[in-house]
Amino acid sequence: MDLIISSAIHRSGSTLLQRLFNARKETLIWGENGGCLTEFCKILNHTNHHASFNHRDIYFKSGEDANQWIACMTPPKHEVQAVMIQTVRTFHEGLYVKKYHKQHDMIGYKEVRYGKKELDLLRKCYPNCTIILLVRNPINVWKSISTRKSMKKMYGSLGRFTKIWNARVNSYLALSRSDPNIYLVKYEDIVAQKAETINLIKRVGHLENKDINRVLSKKIFSTSKPVPQNTIKFIRKQCGPIMRKIGYLS
Repeated sequence: MDLIISSAIHRSGSTLLQRLFNARKETLIWGENGGCLTEFCKILNHTNHHASFNHRDIYFKSGEDANQWIACMTPPKHEVQAVMIQTVRTFHEGLYVKKYHKQHDMIGYKEVRYGKKELDLLRKCYPNCTIILLVRNPINVWKSISTRKSMKKMYGSLGRFTKIWNARVNSYLALSRSDPNIYLVKYEDIVAQKAETINLIKRVGHLENKDINRVLSKKIFSTSKPVPQNTIKFIRKQCGPIMRKIGYLS
């Protein structure tokens, strides 16, 4: 994997950013894959838990005596992470890279479900991968989500939505400050064609102005239904501190 777009939450503009990078024919950014790294993180956590038992050592030290109590034949804990990294790389290589690397010199995908644990695992698997963390004003995100029944059901209440947005964006801020190859990008700055943001996208994606203009000139899907004032007030109250850090509130 060369480039990963990780959106803090659905309806934050990850498809637009994907389209921008795919404007270059030698770049292949896949769409969402169901949050596969979340499942790998679960496996890693479970395996680490069971690896804390030392029944395996007891068995081998006994000369592999079948009459020993050997409930958990677990691997040494120090080997677990290395094997998981190899597994994740094999998974990505087989599904997204192997058949396509001859025609593309930059391959990656976008996802809208990743938090800190998934991105930490991704960084361990791909130390040199560029990661773009995408955020959008939560008021406009909810405006879009609330008009789609399946997504509204996914996030449940407005309160749960704001908690997820806060947690994800807060972790994105920390990650972008700790890793020189992780960049925090605001959807609004892309649409407004803010020079600093556009130059970053051009540099990372080896794009030219004509590529950027060709994509941004075509708008795909939009939501015109206004957000009720009481909803706006609630979001600002719940997300205010993080919104100020991002620059959505003064």
